[in-house]
Amino acid sequence: MKNIRHVLLLLCAIGLSQGALAKGLKIEPNAAPLGKMATELGQSSTQEVSTIDAIAAVVNDDLITTSELNRKVALIERQMMATGAQMPDRHTLQMQILNRMIMDRAQLQMAKQEGIQVDDSQVEAAMEQVANRNNKSLDEFLDALKRQGLSADGFRDEVRNELIIGRLKEKEVDSKIKVSDAEVDAYLSNASGKGGSNPPEVNWIQILVKVPANADKKTDEADKAKAEAIEKALQGGKSAADIFQANPNVKIDGTGNMGWQTFDNIPTLFSAFLSDKPIDSTTIIRSPNGYHVLKVVGRRQGGANLDSTPITQTHVRHILIRVGPDVSDAEAKRRLNFVLEQLKSGAADFQTMAKRYSQDGSAANGGDLGWLYPGDTVPEFEREMDKLKPGEISPVFQSRFGYHILQVVERRQQAASEERQRQAAKAAIRASKSTEAYQDWLQQLRDQTFIDIRLK
Repeated sequence: MKNIRHVLLLLCAIGLSQGALAKGLKIEPNAAPLGKMATELGQSSTQEVSTIDAIAAVVNDDLITTSELNRKVALIERQMMATGAQMPDRHTLQMQILNRMIMDRAQLQMAKQEGIQVDDSQVEAAMEQVANRNNKSLDEFLDALKRQGLSADGFRDEVRNELIIGRLKEKEVDSKIKVSDAEVDAYLSNASGKGGSNPPEVNWIQILVKVPANADKKTDEADKAKAEAIEKALQGGKSAADIFQANPNVKIDGTGNMGWQTFDNIPTLFSAFLSDKPIDSTTIIRSPNGYHVLKVVGRRQGGANLDSTPITQTHVRHILIRVGPDVSDAEAKRRLNFVLEQLKSGAADFQTMAKRYSQDGSAANGGDLGWLYPGDTVPEFEREMDKLKPGEISPVFQSRFGYHILQVVERRQQAASEERQRQAAKAAIRASKSTEAYQDWLQQLRDQTFIDIRLK
C-alpha cells in the first residue's frame, strides 16, 4: 500500500494533500453493464460514458468506469516498473487504486457541495512545484509524464483535485486539531526526544549542475568538473548559500537546502546514498538532467525535535503580490519590478514598500518574516534566498503563492531556540494527530457515502 501511495503522490502532487484509502468497502464481484446501472440510477450520473463500458464502482450519483480504472492501473504499473518498486498482483493493485479513486471522488463531491475551489494560477504554481522537485522545468516534466501515458490536461486535473482535497482536509480536519502546552512539554521531556515511532528523516543539500540533453563530451566533462568543484566546496564546509554566491555566472540549478525530509519524499535515485552515509558525506550522482551534488547535513529518528547543533538561520523580509481575478501575472510582475527600481535607486526603503504593496500578513511589519530555518519555506523561495548575501535583494520570482521579491537582512549559525523547539514539537504532535483524525474522518465519510463496487 505504501508503494502505491508513494507512486500516486509522485505522479499527482508530491508534497500536496495526503489522500488515503477507505477500508472495509463491500465488494460485489459481478459488474453490471453500464446501460443497466444507468437505468437503476435514474440516469442521474454526472459522467457520460460509453454504453459498452462497464462500471467499476458507483459513488453516490457518480460512476467510476473500468476504462478509467484501467488507465490508472496501467500508468501506475509503468511508474512502479520504472522505479523498481515491488508490484503486487494485478487484482490487488486494481483494488488499492480503485479504493483510492472512490474516496477521492467522495471527497471531491463533498468539496463541491461546500463551494471549495482553486483557481488556475494556484494549479499552475503547484504544477511548477512538482516539476521543480523532480529537477525539471514544467515542459520537461510534462513531456516525461506524456511518455508514461499521462497527458498535460490529465496531470492538471490530478493536481487540481489534490489541491481541492487538501483544502477540504484543512477545513474538516486540520482546523479542529488542538495541541496543549502540556502535550508539548511531554513531547520535549520524552527521554528519546525523537518523536516515538515517527520515521527517520535526513537533512540534506542538493545542487544540480544541468547538462543539456544533446551535450557533447566536452560540455559534459566541463559540467562534471563544475559539480566536482561544488562537492569539494561542500566538503570544505561551504553552505549552499555560499556556493550560489560564489558562482554567479555558472548555470546552477536545484533547491540548495532541502531541509528535513522522510525517505518517502526523496527520489529513489538519491535515497540509497542518503539513507546510510554518515553526516557530512557528499557524492555526485548523474541523472538525465545533469550532475546532482548531495551532502548529508543531519539525521534524526522522526519528529522535529532539534538539538544543540548550530543551524544556518536567515533573517528575511519579502514583498508578495498574489495573482487572481483582478491581478494578472503580467501586472504582478510589473508592480514588483517598479518596487525593485525604487529600492535599487534608493528612492524608498524595503519596509515602506512592503507595507504599501505586499499582500501578505507580514506587510504590517515591513515584510519581515523573522529568522528562517532550512526547510521553513517553499523550495523556490529558499533557492532565491540562498543565492543572496546579507543586504542583497532578489529579482522578481514566482512561487505557489504569487510573485515575490525578498531581501536577506542577515545570517547566523546558531542552535535552535527553546521557542523554536516548542514550535517543532507542536508541529510534530499536530501532524501525528492529523493523520489519525483524517483516517477517522475518511471512515465517517465512507459510512455516509453510497458506494457500490462492481469490479469483477
